[in-house]
Amino acid sequence: MSFITDKQTIDDLNVFSKSGSDSIYHIFNKNYTQGGASLLEDLFRSPLSDEKAINERVAMLRYFQESKTAFPLQGNRFEEAERYLSNTDPRSRLSNQGFSMADFKAAGQSVTALIEILKGLKAFMLEIQGKVAGNPYAKQVELVLGLLKTKELELIFADHGKGKISSGKIVEYDNILRFQQRALMEKILQHIYQLDVYISIAGVATERGYVFATALKRDANRLQLQGVYHPLLHKPVANNLEMTPESNIVFLTGANMGGKSTFMKSLSIAMYLAHLGFPVAAKQMEFSVCDGMYTTINLPDNLAMGASHFYAEVLRVKKVATELGAGKNLFVVFDELFRGTNVKDAYEGTIAIMEAFARKPHSLFVISTHIMEAGEVLRERCSNMIFRYLPTRMENGKPVYTYTLTEGITDDRHGMIIINNEGVIELIKDKKQARQQHPHFLADKQTGEDLNLQGKFKQQSIYSLFNHLQTRGGEKELEGMFARPLNNPEQINKRSALFAFFQQHKVIFPVIRSQVESMEDYLAGGAGASLPRVAWGIFAKKFKQVLFHNAELLQLQAGQSVTIEVLQAFRQFFLELKGKDGVSVYRNNLDMAQKILQDPSLQSILDAGEGQLSLMQLIRNDYTIRHAMISQMETLLKLIYELDVYIGVAAVAADQGFVYARALPADHMLLDMEGFRHPALKNGVVNDLLLTRDRNMLFLTGANMAGKSTFMKSMGIAVYLAHMGFPVAARRMEFSVKDGLFSSINVSDNLDMGYSHFYAEVLRTKTVAKSVSESQDLYVLFDELFKGTNVKDAYDATLAVSKAFAANRNSFFVVSTHIIEVGEALGKACDNLQFSFLPTVMKDGVPTYPYTLASGITTDRQGMIIIENERIVDIIQANDPVTPNLIQN
Repeated sequence: MSFITDKQTIDDLNVFSKSGSDSIYHIFNKNYTQGGASLLEDLFRSPLSDEKAINERVAMLRYFQESKTAFPLQGNRFEEAERYLSNTDPRSRLSNQGFSMADFKAAGQSVTALIEILKGLKAFMLEIQGKVAGNPYAKQVELVLGLLKTKELELIFADHGKGKISSGKIVEYDNILRFQQRALMEKILQHIYQLDVYISIAGVATERGYVFATALKRDANRLQLQGVYHPLLHKPVANNLEMTPESNIVFLTGANMGGKSTFMKSLSIAMYLAHLGFPVAAKQMEFSVCDGMYTTINLPDNLAMGASHFYAEVLRVKKVATELGAGKNLFVVFDELFRGTNVKDAYEGTIAIMEAFARKPHSLFVISTHIMEAGEVLRERCSNMIFRYLPTRMENGKPVYTYTLTEGITDDRHGMIIINNEGVIELIKDKKQARQQHPHFLADKQTGEDLNLQGKFKQQSIYSLFNHLQTRGGEKELEGMFARPLNNPEQINKRSALFAFFQQHKVIFPVIRSQVESMEDYLAGGAGASLPRVAWGIFAKKFKQVLFHNAELLQLQAGQSVTIEVLQAFRQFFLELKGKDGVSVYRNNLDMAQKILQDPSLQSILDAGEGQLSLMQLIRNDYTIRHAMISQMETLLKLIYELDVYIGVAAVAADQGFVYARALPADHMLLDMEGFRHPALKNGVVNDLLLTRDRNMLFLTGANMAGKSTFMKSMGIAVYLAHMGFPVAARRMEFSVKDGLFSSINVSDNLDMGYSHFYAEVLRTKTVAKSVSESQDLYVLFDELFKGTNVKDAYDATLAVSKAFAANRNSFFVVSTHIIEVGEALGKACDNLQFSFLPTVMKDGVPTYPYTLASGITTDRQGMIIIENERIVDIIQANDPVTPNLIQN
């Protein structure tokens, strides 16, 4: 039975990473061979769920660690041999009938290297054969020696010792090693890769002081860890934890930045590595083997599925519940269970789910929460739950974190202290007089990820929505427009008018992609050479064609022919475009293109009839197009790329029913959006929004799944596209041009920098505060402000930050929250707030969502209804093996 886990868990634990240098895999990837590195990755993706297999792997790794074995084969020779064996093309097989000296020399070196490797492997295996007696690796040694005793290999070993290998033997060995015994060589290679992996892992264990865990039978359901720490931290704090069937659930609390997420990752990484049979970052570890593990630490929402953050949490719990209900023994970690909902629902949901988990004594659970009040209830109801917290102590008015697990439930609340220490409120209030000028509209990486703006191959990115272009250069132009939105109303409206012109006339790009690419390839050879030099080059190509059947001249002729076709097509295209109504918006580009295409020397080429060109005509054409006019051709290509974008974006606008927004100067302080929706949701519900100087902050509330995050993303995308001059998914839009857009929708913790989720939110708020203090006029979106902290701190912080932002009358703010009590206090303190909510309608006891903005503050709380509708508790309790004394009535 295979060990079950999923991508969310792999991502949470950073088993692999995009950069590769800060992952768990990277720690262990000290292999000498590329095949070893690939095998190590395969092992990382396939944890074991059998204690015997795990302990056998541990025994093998311990042998290599204790014997301090070094990799016995030369790494540089091995790379050569690997490349040689990878070439299985039968056309490369050497023969006695003849071969080039280069082929013989290369094959001779590779064959020699491979034979030396095989002999070295044989010698190593014979050396350790007696030493590994009683160790599971003894079976591998016998298998390898058996493979190396094959008749053909023994013959090669014997011949190889007689001196220099003859050419005939090289041909014979090449045939044996690469073709006749191909399957045998692949088996031997796999054993070498495995040896490489084992030696590398053993070396890591020694170098880092890691220990090997002891695997127990799954029915024991025990975990004993001493001195466990996170392997990617430079100065980690170690912790101890013991779990049994009578204490199989950890209820974990602690203040913001107290280290809860890091501890949970440390624990989970140790369990993951232990199920691989790999050494762990701890002093000692024993564990019962599980059927699988699931962690939920950095869980984003999922717009493609229509899932809010809370519903993503619910679906995550349901996935775990389904495995538990099927009788699986799991290791389960939830960091901040149900943090995406209001306090009442989070409280009730945490109690309900943890009570259900408590009925599974054969699985292990670690659940952290800021709803400390739930702990007292669960303490009374569940005897198999243990309570731990990570404490905070105050020194000179500042919180200090010990990161050391302590028994009990915390009452630490230091969220506002952290915010004040970072000076967030002061930054917002301390607005500088000198205005910071920027050449284009600002939007940082977090905003781009929140709104899924860029990425050619990123699923449902806004860039991919508009990328229906015919040229590579056009795609680069589109990327440039996405990277540099405009902050000048005149420039924005001018670009919008260009798109509208091409949309109005349903203009079609006059050539296909392959034609432009052929033209690009042809022009790439131009360098402004003189006519004699061009002639000499073409005469040389003709000479090589006649004598050696060289294809360079044919390629040149074909490239020139396609280029002339493209130029002819665009000459006709621009001539027709010139007569269309409203062409004045494109006049400058049109005049520039026509001036190039109407150049007398180029005209004679384009006017020439079809037919076979003489060599002199070919030379004259090549000199004119690729040399005399190369700068004009480059200018023309840029115009073609821009034209591709104009036509492509206009076609998307027509197909999707998008409109062009009207840009106003910043001091107009207006955002007027009618019938806007998320552009990736073609049948999405539309909404209206009006923000002005007198009402420049929207306080947004709504139940889970009501559509708050989608509403904010829709607005943010529309604002971003409008600043690009692009069409937006709306019926009408007018907006004041601002300096930038900042969003905070899916903010993750950052272990490398030591950030908790709450501190990441604080730093995100500080980033916006700095921009506000620099007198920048902004669009700001905060979804669930300070959801990563306890209720009291979330209330205080949301109130303080919202009040400070509201004092800025030159920016627009949208703040959503589940702490609806903040709304009443803000209404009394500020006169420029607009209160709106996304309602929930109950139908036959089931919540439904119209996704239509309403005026006021919501009172809807349907979190528990959603949990109940998903039947999570029932699913968990399926095939319930509960021990009666674990749950107390």
